[in-house]
Amino acid sequence: MTDENVPQEQNYQEQVLRYEYVLNALSDIGDELCRVSSFESQLKSLLHLLMGTLGVSKGGIFIFGHFKESLTLKCSWKLSKKSVVFTVSSEIVENLDKMVEPFTLPFAEFHQIPELQAAFAGDDLSYASILRVREKLIGALVVGQKLKKTPFSEKEVSFLTTLSRNIAVAINNFFLLSELRDTNKQLDDKIQEVSVLYQATQMIASELQLQNLLDMAMNATVEISEVKRGSIFLFEEEHNHFTLRADHGENDGLPETILLSDSAVCSRVLEQKEPIITRMDADPPIQELGEFDLRVFGRYFLIVPIVHQGELLGLMHLCEKTIDGEFTDRDLRLIKVFALQLGVAVKNAQLYEQAITDGMTKLYLHRYFKQRLFDEIKRAARFKRNLAIVMIDVDHFKKFNDSYGHQLGDEVLRRVAVIMRRAVRTHDLPVRYGGEEFALVLPETDMVGAMAVAERVRRSVEADHLESQGKTIKVTASFGVAVFPDSALEMETLIKAADSALYVSKENGRNRVTPAPQVHPPFPPQEDHVPDEDER
Repeated sequence: MTDENVPQEQNYQEQVLRYEYVLNALSDIGDELCRVSSFESQLKSLLHLLMGTLGVSKGGIFIFGHFKESLTLKCSWKLSKKSVVFTVSSEIVENLDKMVEPFTLPFAEFHQIPELQAAFAGDDLSYASILRVREKLIGALVVGQKLKKTPFSEKEVSFLTTLSRNIAVAINNFFLLSELRDTNKQLDDKIQEVSVLYQATQMIASELQLQNLLDMAMNATVEISEVKRGSIFLFEEEHNHFTLRADHGENDGLPETILLSDSAVCSRVLEQKEPIITRMDADPPIQELGEFDLRVFGRYFLIVPIVHQGELLGLMHLCEKTIDGEFTDRDLRLIKVFALQLGVAVKNAQLYEQAITDGMTKLYLHRYFKQRLFDEIKRAARFKRNLAIVMIDVDHFKKFNDSYGHQLGDEVLRRVAVIMRRAVRTHDLPVRYGGEEFALVLPETDMVGAMAVAERVRRSVEADHLESQGKTIKVTASFGVAVFPDSALEMETLIKAADSALYVSKENGRNRVTPAPQVHPPFPPQEDHVPDEDER
């Protein structure tokens, strides 16, 4: 090899090493673009690599926005303008899409985007490149004069084109990955929504006890929308008002019933059967919320009607979001879907309740009492827990009917029923046993607890009164209490033991509570325990 060939060989080796370095660096930055979320910082890395490799004084990268058909300067170094947006006409986009070669042109000849050329006419730029991936326009790239003030060689222009293609691919990969991440996030959100709704609807689908159903629905709704306060009101068409049936959070000011005449919100729900959502950045959908509605529902709330086949059954009310403070379209969408399922479940529970309850007193019927008592005794025996039954009889009821008429007698039965419902827990069972006789089934209650409940009901009945024909009418009731297993081990004998105790109360002057005698050893004391759903 001659001496004059040595510098040429060295030059080739330097170029090869230079190309290898740049391509490896581009590959690394392309990988980095796929991993990080800071798009602007990665564009700066690409631009600085480009400028350092070519040895130029200034440059910039523009990104094409397909949605608005605009070209935005996203990253620059020593350009006269730091931020600029050009509107790119559809004709220009079409011409760029059809452009085959060359992709890199001297800036003075870069007429494809005239606005860009005009805006940076005084920046002493050397070349501009179109950034494309296949037929997709990504943007544009401009570079200034070389630091050594020497013209670009043919190989350097070719190299700029190669670098531009790599930069276009790297940017496009970032866009694709961002779209994939967004799509995956949306998919994850949808899966989570479906999962939450599925669990919530599965929970309520098989529940036929109306109050249990509404309590579960309230808890599920609070979890779905993450709120501090919520309530469920059922609509009673007979009385033309809404009745509070379930609530969550600090709802001390909630009324038991809402008359339509008092609430513009409830009137609108009944009339339109459409959701109501109020936001912080918009006026309430009702021209002016009255003081009553503000106190009950708050200023920013979400209300979704509970509807079944066009019939309004009630409404779900939520307010005070725990996160962000404002209800979103997602909240509305989820609660609307859940409310549709709840409408079916509430209607089924209402029909079932009508089948097992007395129409006048709204207490459970005798046949349902027998079924539930049988099940409760089996459960009590299995878990060695007490079960109490209280038999109740209104004193001198036949004489009362003869004196004041059956209409007033029915009112007495309704008043006693209301007192019973208010005195018991959610899982207790108030029953109209027949005629003027009532019963209470109290799971996990010993004799002391059952006697306390019976005495509380007795005092409330005694304190109550009715007005008729200018007279104040007082009513009393007698009580007999029996407990499993102390008083009896079988259902029929347990009922008989409570009946016998009731008979003793009547024989000893009425208006009193009598316990059945203990005939079997009680269960040993246990720690408080509430069986879970599997145990039930």
